[in-house]
Amino acid sequence: MKTVKTKYRFILLVSFIVLYMNSAYLAQNAAPDTTNKPLTITGMFDMYFSKNFNNPASHINGYRNFDVTENQFDINLAKIVFQKQAAPIGFRVDIAFGHAMDLVNSDASLGSEKALKNIEQAYFTAVIPIGNGLTINAGKMATHMGGEVIETSSNINYSRSLLFAYAIPYFHLGAMASYPFSPQFSATVYVYNGWNNIVDNNKDKTLGAEITWSPSSDFTFIQNWIGGPEENNSTKQRHVFDSIINYQATSSLFLTVNADYGQESLETGGYAIWRGAALTGKYQFNDKSTFALRGEIYDDEVGFTTGLMQTLREITLTYEYKFANSLLTRIEFRRDWSNNASAFEDETGSFVKDSQNTILIGAVYSF
Repeated sequence: MKTVKTKYRFILLVSFIVLYMNSAYLAQNAAPDTTNKPLTITGMFDMYFSKNFNNPASHINGYRNFDVTENQFDINLAKIVFQKQAAPIGFRVDIAFGHAMDLVNSDASLGSEKALKNIEQAYFTAVIPIGNGLTINAGKMATHMGGEVIETSSNINYSRSLLFAYAIPYFHLGAMASYPFSPQFSATVYVYNGWNNIVDNNKDKTLGAEITWSPSSDFTFIQNWIGGPEENNSTKQRHVFDSIINYQATSSLFLTVNADYGQESLETGGYAIWRGAALTGKYQFNDKSTFALRGEIYDDEVGFTTGLMQTLREITLTYEYKFANSLLTRIEFRRDWSNNASAFEDETGSFVKDSQNTILIGAVYSF
């Protein structure tokens, strides 16, 4: 009870400070805003074909998100984005369709969430002129956690890592406040309803934080955290720590490391623990051609996130070719394997395989 009261006092304090600063700013700037930037409209279309050499009867690639279907063409994501940069007030709305949105919302409860399924993001932005500028967003937002994002073209590989699929959430409804203390250091705090839901499923809120340190243009360190109760009508806490290092080793070679540690208090006592790390490298031959390699290990001690007590590993090789700035294609080979012999499906529909090999061809058009 003391923890709950402390969190609510923190939330009320942050809300009071934000409202006070916003009121002070509006009082000093009553004149009409003539610096508003125009509305921008962008979008993308993402589809792929995947082949699983286990020939699973369900035509589903195990332990994947977004590149789920096999031996058939599939539309992963089609979206359009309306955005107005904050000057000082702005907004962003992402309207999206495709199997990616089905998966992103697969854990969401029923009710009002159905109406928001195809709104990937929708939030207001306000920049308050205090110091270096305090940025506040409020609405439905993609999670701040993880080294990858929902949009394929913004990632190095086509398929997402196991960490992205199982260690962290996809989205939240809530608010955030971000402040750049210097060009090298910034911090952000978050208040959410919870993981992958619009309507909170318990009486407490989920909190988050992000610290970014960039001592040079070639090196960035990001430390993320999210914590709070996530089960229905529960006070049991879930916490995830997410670390990211990005390093531009040369003009052609980029390296990134992502590590996660998560735990949740169980109703029966003890903890469910999941953890993993991924190392990804990308070598750019020229403006059109890129090769990438990712290696990853993910340990799910009690099967809390994957459904099986296991340690998963994967290695992914990706070749990217840009026919134009607006069209990129990727050819990808990936091998997943587990120390659990019942992890992957075979052609009869039985889960008697400890590995799977897949090959994929994907294309993303952006405008």
